[in-house]
Amino acid sequence: MTASMTGEPAVLETRDVAVHYGGIKAVDGVSISLGGNRIFGVLGPNGSGKTTLLAAITRLTKLTRGDLVFDGVSYATAKPHQVARRGIARTFQTVRLLADRTVYDNIALGTDVPPKGTKRTSKERRDAIDEAIGRTGTATVLKRYPAELSYGSQRRVEIARALASRPRVLLLDEPTAGMNQHEREEVAALMSKLRDEGLTQLLIEHDVQMMVDTCDYLYAMNFGRLIGEGAPASVVQDPDVREAYLGKNWDKNHA
Repeated sequence: MTASMTGEPAVLETRDVAVHYGGIKAVDGVSISLGGNRIFGVLGPNGSGKTTLLAAITRLTKLTRGDLVFDGVSYATAKPHQVARRGIARTFQTVRLLADRTVYDNIALGTDVPPKGTKRTSKERRDAIDEAIGRTGTATVLKRYPAELSYGSQRRVEIARALASRPRVLLLDEPTAGMNQHEREEVAALMSKLRDEGLTQLLIEHDVQMMVDTCDYLYAMNFGRLIGEGAPASVVQDPDVREAYLGKNWDKNHA
């Protein structure tokens, strides 16, 4: 099993992963390695391939080439529901809650994906739901409907639903988009809490400062390829990363 940047065995790896749509190379040879109990980030401008990479990891899009490895076992040909059962959960760029279901019912949907080779009992499902509620602080809104909640609270419910599946890896696609500063800080605090509880996370986010403050390790992408990786503070100062965000005429005095 390949070692991650922490020196520990990698939980999840992409190996030379590519996703091409005709002549468009949305992802073009990306290899990342996620160790346990860390928050990893993928940074990059719009169109750099970040969301497509998450779609590849969760098998929601077909690989052109490359391999996906979880716990040392390839799953590159697995179906999306099989990926979830392996222990990989995700949220999406836009909130996807069922409007006609209560918060509790939305969270409970996460238990519909039991771990591979198992079937949850009613008690196990209730325990998973209660655990997700406790971890995300959603106990006070369980009887409400998504439309009655702030955007930040809806995001929290979506994360709770993902946690109800009891994943080992959680993928978060722009979880703070559209939030105010207070809501962003709450989500960042929740991610840190989940990491401390042992959950590996992969974050896509345009808030660069949040990425630096929250992530343990950053990958930077542009035009479907990795252009940098390492400690967050170092990555955001990399000239190639700064140029990807600010253009060729970025202020060299701040390099």
